[in-house]
Amino acid sequence: GGGGGAGGGDEGGGGGGDSEGGEGWGLREILRRRYGLPPLGVVFCCFSQLYKVDPATFAAWISILRRVPGSVLWLLRFPLEGEANLLAAAAAAGLPPERFRFSAVAPKAAYVARASLADLFLDTPLCNGHTTAADALWAGVPLLTCPGDAMCSRVAASLCTAVGCGPQMIADGGIGDYVERAVRLGTRRVELLALRRKLWARRLSAPLFDTRLWTRTWEHALRAVWLRHCAGEPPASMDVRLGELEAAELRRENAADALVRRARALQAGAVLPAGLQPPAGLQPPRADTRVAAGCCAAPNDGVT
Repeated sequence: GGGGGAGGGDEGGGGGGDSEGGEGWGLREILRRRYGLPPLGVVFCCFSQLYKVDPATFAAWISILRRVPGSVLWLLRFPLEGEANLLAAAAAAGLPPERFRFSAVAPKAAYVARASLADLFLDTPLCNGHTTAADALWAGVPLLTCPGDAMCSRVAASLCTAVGCGPQMIADGGIGDYVERAVRLGTRRVELLALRRKLWARRLSAPLFDTRLWTRTWEHALRAVWLRHCAGEPPASMDVRLGELEAAELRRENAADALVRRARALQAGAVLPAGLQPPAGLQPPRADTRVAAGCCAAPNDGVT
């Protein structure tokens, strides 16, 4: 995992002028500028620890940045030495440091919220993001992964499948497919926004974030294993599934829990700094009627 990324106190450096935002900018664009990100350009990101960035992955990222004009790559400054090393490698490849942004480790809530300012999370194929990838998806940031043969290189694909966006987020054709998909999403903003909206809509109903369903299924599995042991039967693989009615009820309870947590946070005046409004037509009700959005930024960005 990344240990908390996309943040730190790295505000500033977003461009000239004294005004807080440009004409027609929304909260998302204003916050991007405040954190040194291009308000209107494509922001790729990866908040995994930098030891996961092997030369082939970095070469793929360089290729993506070259082909998506005005784009930047937002990385985690973890470890500190990684920033200088990656910038030196980028310079050797002919890419200036202005195409990169680095942030320090930040508290979990701030990091997840700020992460939603990014457009697309570029996973590390050799060793995927695990918790970091789940955090990005929960923040509403689409993720692009390229699964390999080892377990650690297939985790993100499993997460994308569990959130219901596998076909759009899994580059199963190798690193070349990974690059082409990233460039496509980076240059076709309507397609990227559609993916962001789909991910946002799936967050409270997808199995990936259904904690009650996962817990109950795990309990059933443990009980099944124990009963098998008590019956003197040998170990065996098993597929434990809940009844549809029980699973549906748990999904409803899990979604209600998430809505209540957000409502309480809003009522308590919690600062959720990364673009808080759902897209047009998906405005949630008041907090006291169980808000229908998640904990961070909804995909309300304009399409250019």
